[in-house]
Amino acid sequence: MPLPSTPPADTASPFASMRGHHAAIRYPDFEAARAFWVGTLDWRVLQTWPYGKLTLAYVLPPNQDDFHLEILAGPGATPQTVYGDVDASLEAPGFNHVCLTVDSVDDTLAELRRRGVEIVNPPFEIDDISARLAFFRDPWGNMFELSERLPA
Repeated sequence: MPLPSTPPADTASPFASMRGHHAAIRYPDFEAARAFWVGTLDWRVLQTWPYGKLTLAYVLPPNQDDFHLEILAGPGATPQTVYGDVDASLEAPGFNHVCLTVDSVDDTLAELRRRGVEIVNPPFEIDDISARLAFFRDPWGNMFELSERLPA
């Protein structure tokens, strides 16, 4: 099923200047988080800065400059609940995952496995959104969705 047409922009809204910029994830250790994103996933560090006892950084996907993931790392982070699969995570309110689009879910999963990244769910398709999806997690339990657009 093809996706519906995008609703018209509301340029008269007092919030018309809002744009997505980044998602932030709290980690207990900056160098370990940096090693995962940069060393394992080939993301690029745009900027690093201190904030109190924390170290922060914007990291960018290997081939995209307008989406940032903000690493917030340092002492005081407590362990989070790690769910066995995506369906189990849907019971808890709040942040669930970040979605990353890819050309091929299967090819991306194969490379993630080769690099030792934990896969949460095998690929599945949702016809209503014309997408093939899969989920992986970072070493701290944060989930990330892979989405491949399927032909209509």
